[in-house]
Amino acid sequence: MLVTLAALSGCRTVPVQVSPQAPELRFGGRVDRADPQGPRLSWGGTSLTVRFTGTSLGLRLLDLPKVEEHAPNRFRFSVDGAPFRDLYVGEGHLLYRIAEGLPQGEHVLRLEKETEPVVGETQLLGLELDPGARVLPAPPGPARRIEFVGDSGLTGFGIEGKNELCSFNAETQRNSRTWASLTAQALGAEASIVAFSGKGVAVNYANDPTPPLPQLYARTLPHREDSRWDFTSWVPDAVLIQLGSNDFWKEHPGEERFRDAYRSLVESIRGHYPSAHIVCVLGSSLSDNHPKEVKARTHARAMISGVVETLRQAGDARVHFVEVPPRLEDEGFGCTWHPSRKTHQRVAEQMTRYLRELLGWK
Repeated sequence: MLVTLAALSGCRTVPVQVSPQAPELRFGGRVDRADPQGPRLSWGGTSLTVRFTGTSLGLRLLDLPKVEEHAPNRFRFSVDGAPFRDLYVGEGHLLYRIAEGLPQGEHVLRLEKETEPVVGETQLLGLELDPGARVLPAPPGPARRIEFVGDSGLTGFGIEGKNELCSFNAETQRNSRTWASLTAQALGAEASIVAFSGKGVAVNYANDPTPPLPQLYARTLPHREDSRWDFTSWVPDAVLIQLGSNDFWKEHPGEERFRDAYRSLVESIRGHYPSAHIVCVLGSSLSDNHPKEVKARTHARAMISGVVETLRQAGDARVHFVEVPPRLEDEGFGCTWHPSRKTHQRVAEQMTRYLRELLGWK
C-alpha cells in the first residue's frame, strides 16, 4: 500500500504535457497546422489563445531556420488581461515559462506574433501545465472579421524607431501598433494580417526576385509554396488592401503592368470572398516627393481608383477606394522613412470611422 501511495504522489509532481494540436487551443490569423509536430506561425499578428487551470503555463517553441538573417521573432503575451509583455524566441527547442505563481482556478493566455515573415517562422511544439491541471476550450473569437493585405506599412516595420535613420530589427517592429491592428481592436474585430515588407503588387522593393504579394496571398506560410490557405476556414466581413509603395520605389512600374496585377489580386480576393467588402487603400507612404520625377502618389491614385471604378461599373458594388493622407510633418518617421506610431494612430482613427459606416458596425 505504501508503494502505491508513493507512486501516486510521484505522478502528481509530473507536469501535464499538452499537445500543440489540442482542439481546445484557438489560433488566430493564418497558422499552418499541417505538421503533426505542431502549428507554425509566420505572418505578423497570428495568435494563440489558451484557457487553462493551475498556477503556471509553459510553451515549447522552436524558431525555424530563417530565409534571411534577422533578430529572433518577437511575440507579446498577456495572462488574464494583464498588460502585455514581450517574448523573444531564441534558437533551438526551448520551454518558455509564460506564467508562474497564478492563483488557483481558470486562466486565459493570449499570445500574439509581433514580427513578420521576413523574420521567420515559429513552431509551437507543446504546452506544459501544473500536475493535475488541464486545458479548457478557449473563449470564442470575435464575430467580426477583417483581413488586411499589404507591405511593410502594415507589418509595423520600424514603428518603434526614433527616426528615419535607424535600420530594421525585431525590436523596432510591433504589429500590434499598426493601423490595421488598432482599427480591428477599436471595432472589436478579429484581424488576419497578410503583409510582408518589401512586397509590391507587380514589383518588389529593390527588385527583390521573390514573388510579389499577390503570388503569396494564397499561402498560409509565405515562404512555402506547398502551404496553401483554406479560404473557407475564416471568412472576413471586409478585406483591406494597402499596396503600391514598393512598386514605385525607384521608377514607374508601368501602367498596364500595375493595373493588371492589382485588378487580378482584387478579383482573386472576390473569388474567395463573394460577399466581403474590398477596400483599396492609397497609403500614407506613397508620396509625390520621392522619387520626385515619378510622382508616385498621383499615378498610384489614378491606377488604383481606376481599377476600383472599372470593377464597380462591371457590377461589383462592394469594392471601394479610400485615400489616406500622406504623413504629417509633426508625426515624424519610423525606421528608414516608414510610418511612425503617430501616423499609424491617425490612419487607424480614419479607417475606424470609415469601416463603422461602411459595415454598419456600432
